[in-house]
Amino acid sequence: MRRLSIAVFTCLLIFSTGYAEKEEKTEGSGDVRYRDIRAQIKLFGEVFRGINQRYVDPIDPEDFIRAGIDGMLGTLDPYTVYFEPERTKILDEITKGEYSGVGIEISLRGRNRELTIIAPIEDTPASRIGLRAGDVIVKVDGKSTKGFTTADAARHIRGPEGTEVTLTIRRKGAPNTLDYTLTREVITIHDVAYAGILDGEIGYVKLVRFSTHAGAELNSALEDVLSREPRGLILDLRSNPGGLLPAAVDVSEEFLQPGDRIVSTRGRLKQSNRVFKASGEPLAIDIPLVVLVNGGSASASEIVAGAIQDHDRGVIIGTPTFGKGLVQSVMNLPGDAILKITTARYYTPSGRLIQRDRSAQDEEDQAVPISEPPLSPSETDTSGGDTSLVVMDTSAVDTSAERYLTDSGREVFGGGGITPDITVEPLYPDPAGVEMYRRDLFFTFVDNWLSINERPDTVVVTEGMLEDFDSYLDSIDFTPPTPGEFQLSALRELGERDSLGGRDWRIRASFDDDFQLAEAVRILKDEERYRAELRGTSRADAGEGSR
Repeated sequence: MRRLSIAVFTCLLIFSTGYAEKEEKTEGSGDVRYRDIRAQIKLFGEVFRGINQRYVDPIDPEDFIRAGIDGMLGTLDPYTVYFEPERTKILDEITKGEYSGVGIEISLRGRNRELTIIAPIEDTPASRIGLRAGDVIVKVDGKSTKGFTTADAARHIRGPEGTEVTLTIRRKGAPNTLDYTLTREVITIHDVAYAGILDGEIGYVKLVRFSTHAGAELNSALEDVLSREPRGLILDLRSNPGGLLPAAVDVSEEFLQPGDRIVSTRGRLKQSNRVFKASGEPLAIDIPLVVLVNGGSASASEIVAGAIQDHDRGVIIGTPTFGKGLVQSVMNLPGDAILKITTARYYTPSGRLIQRDRSAQDEEDQAVPISEPPLSPSETDTSGGDTSLVVMDTSAVDTSAERYLTDSGREVFGGGGITPDITVEPLYPDPAGVEMYRRDLFFTFVDNWLSINERPDTVVVTEGMLEDFDSYLDSIDFTPPTPGEFQLSALRELGERDSLGGRDWRIRASFDDDFQLAEAVRILKDEERYRAELRGTSRADAGEGSR
């Protein structure tokens, strides 16, 4: 307690000293403001000392001070947040796109919420040693995982590169548990989930996040896809929550002319006012382009989509994006803690602020942070690396009524995210399918099926598998929430496809039922309509969607 009390006193002294120095350099009304702030900080210290010495029960100083910090930040936007050292590691993983571990995706499954491997990541210790989807992790280094959360599992399974961890696995069909000892290594989280050719002539790239690797991964994917000389290209940013601002700039540069504005930031401090422009040689400057977005496309995804739309570089298809347009920077604190502070707003090339007013929504609903240069050397880590982050706040006023013009004179609007040029609603699952996913029935069936059948090199859904699935539903007395023969429809459609292996199959299996993707392919095959969309003169019906 004494240690923390000294730390709190030191912190208050630093704040008071800082404001005193500011007072000396400030004239007029500013003096009154900073004297008042210093007085309030002194009051906070007195309250803490009084409670600590006189409250009827002993208090935990760390919890008490943390509550004070949270209460102070609670008067601001929900994205100005204090991060404990443990949480900074998660933030670091998101922004760098890598961590030290064994390479498994995990979840809590079944009635007992057991720690289950969803999939080993390709070319990692987990995949090389033979861990499988469906394996239940019952122990980590001899410690039972009963009651573990996924965060608990991450803390125990991850660790320094080169160290070992032993996982005890329960596997269907195996008479006893299995012990696997793995050596941890740096695991790279891929930003490009899939790249290939659709319909024999349309290029497709699925980008799922914006870490430091996004620009390089996209460049490599584009080189491969464009070498096959497609007639059009689709960049899929649906459900991409964002990432680093430099990555958003790198991705945008692949499609824009050098010198084109990508995004600008404006804040209270001079250092927050910046303009980011495309530079270098773009790989995909001439090919017809469609960008797919939805309500899960946020922050960095909206920067890319906004830049492409404002410069009339491609057609945006899907549903309105999330709408996050405010900037945060990160300030390093003692003890490896950090403070994210909202410092600016960002604007698309036409001048749009796309922040959506969601004051009535859940304040925890936020996108992944994205990065921008630090405000000052004191806010940069000791290695000299860029530690600033950008997220979108919910406190801005919705400016959706404000109109702006693209390079060719098309009208676009601020606020409410990026509105697509062509709105196409997705295919929503039927009630039976939703219930099956909610109860993990697809995952459980496949897990059981693989435990008694040889694992195929390629995925071929046969009539026998469909019958097995039907029998499985009967065995658990599954009743669809609405009348009808829903339960086999998805598997029957998959049964018509074959010879698709690994990650490619997981990505491509949904293409046939993807109305937004189908519309993107259609418009790229119709040069006249594509050009009309970019001129703002098209009134064509978007199939399952609406304009």
